[in-house]
Amino acid sequence: MRIHLTNITGTGATELVRSLLPAIESLPDLPISCIDIPATGPLSTYRSANLGTMVAVYRRQLPNALSRIFECTIFAKKFWDSDFLLVLGDLPLRVKCSQTVFVQNSHLIRPKRILLNLRYLKYAISRALFSLNMSYCKAFVVQTELMKLGLERSYPDIKGRVHIVAQPVPTWLLQSGLTRISRLKSDQSDLKLIYPSAGYPHKNHTLLSKLNTNDEWPVGELQITLEENYNPAPHLPWLRCVGFLSSQGMIQAYSEVDALLFLSKEESYGFPLVEAMFVGLPVVCPDLPYARTLCGDQAFYFDPNSPLSLQNALKGLKLKLDDGWWPCWSKQMESIPKDWESVARCIRSIASRPCV
Repeated sequence: MRIHLTNITGTGATELVRSLLPAIESLPDLPISCIDIPATGPLSTYRSANLGTMVAVYRRQLPNALSRIFECTIFAKKFWDSDFLLVLGDLPLRVKCSQTVFVQNSHLIRPKRILLNLRYLKYAISRALFSLNMSYCKAFVVQTELMKLGLERSYPDIKGRVHIVAQPVPTWLLQSGLTRISRLKSDQSDLKLIYPSAGYPHKNHTLLSKLNTNDEWPVGELQITLEENYNPAPHLPWLRCVGFLSSQGMIQAYSEVDALLFLSKEESYGFPLVEAMFVGLPVVCPDLPYARTLCGDQAFYFDPNSPLSLQNALKGLKLKLDDGWWPCWSKQMESIPKDWESVARCIRSIASRPCV
C-alpha cells in the first residue's frame, strides 16, 4: 500500500493524520511501500517507524492550486507503483490501482448557490477535479452520515462506494487522562471560553467583530487560537488571541476553561466538538446539522449569523452552570471510537479490498 498526503497542511487534517498514520503503520500484514508527504507544514518532517517504508517529499514548483490540478491528473502516474493507494487529502488521483480516498473537506459538497468570489472558484476547481477523477476511485471514506449524504447528493455516481468511519480525539488527548466534571470556580463568575480554530473564513471569526461591547456579555475571557495581528474584534476587552497552541497547551486550556465556544459555519466532522465532549466540557455551537449530529441535545445552540442569538446561548449556559448543571456526553460518545487502532483497521480493511 502507498499512502498519499501531499496536501495535508491544514490544522484539523494535520491533527487527524498525526494520530491515524502511525496507527495504520503499526498494523501487520499489509506493508506500506511509500508515504508521500508535503514539503511544508507540520507533516513535512514525518518519518516512518518502519525501515521498509520510504517517505517521499512532494515539492511543488507551481502555485498550490495549479500544482494540485497537475498532481491529480497528468502527474498522478508516479503513484501507480503499489497494489493499493490510500489518499488522505480529499481528491482522487487519476491512477489505475485500487484507490481509496479519505474525504474531510465539506466544501467538496456542491453548494446551493453560486458565489462570485475567489474562494468559491477555488472550491469549484476542487469539485471539478473530484468529479473528473471519481471513476478512478474504488471507495471513499467520510466521518459522518451527513457528509456521506452530501457527497452522494453532489456526485450520484459514487453511491455504494462511500463508507463512514468516525474518529476519536487526537492521541495526545486520549492519553492525557483529562476529565472535567465541574467549573474550576464556583463563585458564579463570568465564563472562561476557548475557540480553537485556524483563520479560515468558514470558521466565522467575523461574528465576533459584530458584537457590541455595550451589550451585556457573560464572558470573562474568550481565547481564540489566532495571532494578535489577526484579531477579528480588538474592541472586545475579554477577547484574547493566544496563537497556535501545542497539544500540551490545549490540554492546559481544556483543564481551565468553563466551555468550548464553536463558531464554524461548515465542518465535515468538527474535531473540537468531539474533544470537548471527550473531556466533559459544555459546548456552545451553531444550530447547524454537523453540530446537531455530534452534540445532540446537550449543547447550547445559536444562529451563526446572529450576535443576539449567541448572547442568549451564552447567557443560557451561564444560568445553568450557576445552578450547578454540567453536561453528560455519554450518549453522544457511544458512536465515537475509543482508539485509533480500530479506526486504522477499518480504513485499511476498506482500502485493501480488491476492486470488483
